[in-house]
Amino acid sequence: MTGNVGNVQNPEKIAVIGAGIGGLCVAARLAKAGHNVTIFEASHRTGGKCRTEWIGRYAFDTGPSLLTLPAVYRDFFQRTGDVMGRVLDLQEVNPSFDYRFHDGKSVKFSNLSRKKTLASIENSLGADAAAEWDRIMLQSEAMWDVSREPFIESELKSPVSLLKRPRLVRDLKTISPWKSLRGLNIDNPYLSKIMDRYATYSGSDPRYAPAVLSTIAFVEEAFGAWHIKGGIGTLSEKITERCEKLGVDIQLNSYVQEISQAAGRVTGLVVNGNKQSFDRVVANADAQFVYDTLLAPTNKVVKVRKKLAKQ
Repeated sequence: MTGNVGNVQNPEKIAVIGAGIGGLCVAARLAKAGHNVTIFEASHRTGGKCRTEWIGRYAFDTGPSLLTLPAVYRDFFQRTGDVMGRVLDLQEVNPSFDYRFHDGKSVKFSNLSRKKTLASIENSLGADAAAEWDRIMLQSEAMWDVSREPFIESELKSPVSLLKRPRLVRDLKTISPWKSLRGLNIDNPYLSKIMDRYATYSGSDPRYAPAVLSTIAFVEEAFGAWHIKGGIGTLSEKITERCEKLGVDIQLNSYVQEISQAAGRVTGLVVNGNKQSFDRVVANADAQFVYDTLLAPTNKVVKVRKKLAKQ
């Protein structure tokens, strides 16, 4: 959730679909502001993909296993009345990555140190490869600087608001939205494989995934790779606790079947066959599922469905 959510004089009844990290965070922020918030989660637990399974003495992160941009969660806990350092024990992962190739070559990416990473690349792949990775990171840093504010730190209300940005042409040239990761034309085959990871680990094809995904490599380097003591699932547990302390009603095993509408406005939900009224609805679910399954096929919804189907 971007922007400030101040205290409200007229609390609204708000439903949040999905108790993944996004749904939990927005619910806590809204509840802190004074709204009456209910989360509906189809499964028997909160956290979505962010969970840790224990087998005996061993913990396994079943989804993401690395925390990046810890400042995002530090801000969340501060804005909802707690301190991240009190509830989470972050531990630096160093080296952050240890890449090993079929021919025996290997490269270690040092946490929070491009200098050490470049030294490892040069030692294993040569000076030209190190210089190329440095160039890639400088380009990725420029992409991050351009994309961070409009896409991450502020509310992008519509494509029109993006078009009104004063540095639009220069920013587009930097982000290169027409390029894929493979379109970055990385000469060194080992570095190309490393960059492919930023597409494949999310199930995307590097031949088609946008080049701006390379910013993840810069973010990992600049802000660090972190592990949470007890597993990544601890994050969702602590955010769930924040929701509960703020009075959010979390309804598990609650399958949302429909987002109800009337006169062009959302009026509530159908949950497990029962209609419930709400002033607003926040959908923290896959966009295609929302438009294909939960919304009635109005002209606007049909247009969005077609766009999503092409992606």
